[in-house]
Parts: sequence; structure tokens; C-alpha cells
Amino acid sequence: MSVLNHIGRDIPKKLITAVLRPGEGQRLVGEMAQMPGVLSISHHHARGVGSRRVRAGQLYFSENDVLIVLAESEQADTIFSHVYEAGKLFEPGAGMVFVENILRGHPLMPLDLADW
Repeated sequence: MSVLNHIGRDIPKKLITAVLRPGEGQRLVGEMAQMPGVLSISHHHARGVGSRRVRAGQLYFSENDVLIVLAESEQADTIFSHVYEAGKLFEPGAGMVFVENILRGHPLMPLDLADW
């Protein structure tokens, strides 16, 4: 067992993942960075090939942003609602958001603030 095994177990957490329209991820990161209960937040751009064909021999490419939020369990419902509303996920085809329990995880911190 690792010496650092205890890290990240003291606060109940949830992971909120949202697939959003391109450009929405970066906007939401800035908007939610100081929100209560947000332990860590990041986003990345993703691209994939859909199953539909535009024309014979051409595939449909889909580009989205993926937002990942590590949140305290007590605040997770509020944060989930904010992502849903601010990302306009209530509109058809806008994306999706889901939440899952996390056993272990902690926000990144600058090395000079570490207490070990």
C-alpha cells in the first residue's frame, strides 16, 4: 500500500462530466472556477466520427468539448444544475451531462503549498 493512500479520501466527492458544443467548455471553466464545492475543473476538445454519412463515401465528423468537474457531494446537485442550464443542455442535440460517485480524488495544488 502506498504512503499516499490516504490522500483524497476525507471529503465525499462526485465527478460531473459534460459533453458540450464546441467553445462552451472553456467558457464554463472560467464561469465555475470559483463556485462553492468545485474542487477541480478542466475541459478538453474532442472529435469523433459519427455513424451517419453526409454523402456516399463521406463520414460525419463531430466536434465537442468535454467538461470534467470534481465536486463535493453536498454541492454536486447544484453544480450539475448549473452545468445543465449554462451549457444549454436542455436544447435538442446540445450534448449530455452525467454524474458518478468517486472513491478517491483530490484537486491539484502548487508544490509550495504541499504539507508533506
